[in-house]
Amino acid sequence: MAEVRVAKSAGFCYGVERAVKLAEETAREKGGCAMLGSIIHNVHVVAELEALGARQVDSVEEVRPGETVIIRSHGERKEVFDRLEQLGAVCVNATCPNVLRIQQLVAQADREGRIPLIIGEPRHPEVMGVASWSDRSVIFPGPEELEKWLLQEPSRQSLSLTAVAQTTCIRRIWETSKEILKKLCTNAKIFDTICNATSERQAEAVRLAKQKDLMVIIGGRQSSNTAKLKSVCEPFCRTCLIETAK
Repeated sequence: MAEVRVAKSAGFCYGVERAVKLAEETAREKGGCAMLGSIIHNVHVVAELEALGARQVDSVEEVRPGETVIIRSHGERKEVFDRLEQLGAVCVNATCPNVLRIQQLVAQADREGRIPLIIGEPRHPEVMGVASWSDRSVIFPGPEELEKWLLQEPSRQSLSLTAVAQTTCIRRIWETSKEILKKLCTNAKIFDTICNATSERQAEAVRLAKQKDLMVIIGGRQSSNTAKLKSVCEPFCRTCLIETAK
């Protein structure tokens, strides 16, 4: 009989649990509300929240004036908050505290006249939201793109830079990016903003993958966390991604 081992770190992280709880409480207290985008990348949880009266909307244009709006755990673009304020919407900010910290670091860099460099997936909601807190933000998917940008115009290496990472960034990608910044740049502030829970989960997944014949990653197909868990396990054993037991 096959031995099945469940990772100790399996499950939602603190930020996601907090966002879901806020959405549940708000839907019950208000008799309904709007979720701007998928509050988390898990269609089943979103469906459960919709059943409680938390309807999902995909843009600010779908929000009714004065409506209570849940901001998803990934955070939102600054202009979205400005538009919601114009509508008189009541915002319940369920942005993960770790993501909020990165937004604040980027906003601070902007105030100081520094250029924020963000290592992450350019089209991911979290990264797009973080970048919006400065008109100077530059996003890089990984160290190769970062190094190319710095070498294309050597004068960039002496600019005032602030570097942050997407909370779910693969540790290897971030560490390599940091090495490049330290090697080439003379005025770079570097902030390690990868979520500890994410790092621990990825590290445990790799340890298990090295010991097992098959890794089953359970999660939403649109989830960055899920995709990266699959990515870090694949070099070591057969790995498959599923959304439901069915």
